[in-house]
Amino acid sequence: MSRYSQILINPFANLSDRTMLFVGSIAYLWASVQVVLFRYVPDGVFQQHLVNKISWYAGFVNVGINILFPTMFLWLLAKILYNKTRWQDVLEVVLFSQIVNYITGFLLMNPYSTSKSEVMLDAVKAGDMSLTTVAPFDMFVTVSAGIIGLAMLVYFFYLLVVGMKIAMNSKKRVHAVWIVLVVLMTDTLLHLWSPYIK
Repeated sequence: MSRYSQILINPFANLSDRTMLFVGSIAYLWASVQVVLFRYVPDGVFQQHLVNKISWYAGFVNVGINILFPTMFLWLLAKILYNKTRWQDVLEVVLFSQIVNYITGFLLMNPYSTSKSEVMLDAVKAGDMSLTTVAPFDMFVTVSAGIIGLAMLVYFFYLLVVGMKIAMNSKKRVHAVWIVLVVLMTDTLLHLWSPYIK
């Protein structure tokens, strides 16, 4: 198995803490700028919505919220399950796993992809429920982006579970369920509370 494949399967066991923090921090900066350029709000751990206007600093704040809140809740869970879990280990897991969501944001929220999605939405609003007025290529782009986005969401949860189980020194399968539930709860809480800025 190649080094690249090993990193994709388990980056937490194949990369140093320093490398993960560095790559995660660079990805945070990239995502913060991307949010402003594409004009969307990541209003949840893995949710994103377009907006008309956004402040130049909104990306840094909003992306930061989606790192700090999951880290806090996952750390609390980890301390309950394994008291020796370190805050910085949980932060590394969230910081690195969120890279997947940044890539998804790039694929789904860029102007080209959103323009294709808008064509389909306009057709539905006009009463074309079978989308016969939508060009096949536009439909292909939108559907493909959606499928890739769904696959990336699964990979995001996979990375979180793998990383958190290492951080918690856990070999129990039930802990994976708790990790996923905590992230889903955090995403719902953030989406409803909406502490984000535009």
